[in-house]
Amino acid sequence: MKKTKNIIYMLAAGIVFSSCSKEFLTVDPQSTINSEQLGSSPAATMGLLKGVLATLRSATTTGYAQHEDFGHKGVLSVIDLMGNDVVMENLSFGGFNYNYTGRVSTNSRSHFPWFTYYTQIKNVNTIISSVDPSTGDAELKAIRGQALALRGYFHFMLARIYGPTYLGNETGLSIPINAETLSSKRNTVSEVYLQIEKDLVDAIAALEGYSRPNKELIDQSVAEAFLADVYLEMGKYKDAATFANSARNSYKLLDEAGWTNGFYNIQQEETMWGADLNAELTTFVANFYSLFDNTNTGYAEGGNISIDKRLYNAMSDSDYRKKMFAGDKGASFTTPDASGKLVTTEYGPYVSFKFRDLTTDRVSGDYIYLRSALMYYVEAEGLARSGNEQGARDVLYDITKNRDANYIKSTKSGVDLIDEIITQKRIELWSEGFAWFDLKRLGKGVERNYEGTNHPAYGRLNIPVGDSKFLFMIPQAEVDANPDVLPNNPQ
Repeated sequence: MKKTKNIIYMLAAGIVFSSCSKEFLTVDPQSTINSEQLGSSPAATMGLLKGVLATLRSATTTGYAQHEDFGHKGVLSVIDLMGNDVVMENLSFGGFNYNYTGRVSTNSRSHFPWFTYYTQIKNVNTIISSVDPSTGDAELKAIRGQALALRGYFHFMLARIYGPTYLGNETGLSIPINAETLSSKRNTVSEVYLQIEKDLVDAIAALEGYSRPNKELIDQSVAEAFLADVYLEMGKYKDAATFANSARNSYKLLDEAGWTNGFYNIQQEETMWGADLNAELTTFVANFYSLFDNTNTGYAEGGNISIDKRLYNAMSDSDYRKKMFAGDKGASFTTPDASGKLVTTEYGPYVSFKFRDLTTDRVSGDYIYLRSALMYYVEAEGLARSGNEQGARDVLYDITKNRDANYIKSTKSGVDLIDEIITQKRIELWSEGFAWFDLKRLGKGVERNYEGTNHPAYGRLNIPVGDSKFLFMIPQAEVDANPDVLPNNPQ
């Protein structure tokens, strides 16, 4: 194979298995796999799937982004730093995304998502191609279904980061598809989303009746949630609402005690998908809580991550979510230290207390990738845009009333109703990896340089709708290995 062939092939040959091999040996001895076992042995094939999931929550596996590189949660975290709602008080890890220098092709941060997802697409392709689609083995069928769901979702993440939005750009260039065959060139937006949709539809069918032993694995509800979000992007609003409703039906909403408890436990009721971590599976600094838990030891220690004051002010005083942020004058907050002793600390204005690792050693907090709360907003927007505004108001009421006892069902319609849904979504899912994608999808700009802003000077960016900064440039390492992937995204 020529040197100029796609770097994704290079990943397939080396980085994929070198990044997972230690996890295979320490997490699941059955995952020492030979090619004959794959597709015939459920234990062996599950071993490879577990390797994919292990790498998704492991630190510094891509070789890029340094302490921001902690897998899928790392990508979600730095992406949200690019929107309007998260404030970085002092430049730290994640700062290249916050100030938009990380999207440039020569910056290692542009490489991070690319390598994170294409590496694991290669692994799940091995599963998909090894298992007979018509297998009568229920375990193998479910494993293949999970691999399909992940392949679709990984392509979706890449398409939203490196490509334009779907509506109005169907014939434009997106990312290379790596499915039955690997494209060395960028496929069109329409082609990419057709592949994503097919994978997720097939996954949902394959996962019918599958009961997973833990929330690290993918079940039908998670695949439905992926597809609901994809359909929202594609403008298939009625379908988005249908799949979002189905995805969330088996989950209960958190109460106030659950919502304000730090989001560090994968077992909480709204968790659809995440990673179950402990001290042996994480690092002290290259993890989510180091960057986003202002109450713990790490990069955020003392208050480095805050909420934009406009979004804080958009919350009602009776909304219990507002308690998880300091007000305009700052606030004191009490948490246990590593010894269990309660410590009260003073924090500056608008500092977040939403994410707190409250494990005994305070370094073992789980990663929550997806919560059922998201599905309420996908369903509500899908209903509103497909002609059922009363249904949208009902769904929005169901979740907002849970968060705010004084909330009165909306009477808004049209654009005003959509705006209310999106505002509530931003509040609920603050810093969970969705707001920047919505800015792109909804044609909204970044507006941080406003009168009275609480963004620091290096973050006061105003980026208009349609600006090239909403596209990550294809990593230089990819371009060097495969010139066919050009044309690149503009500066």
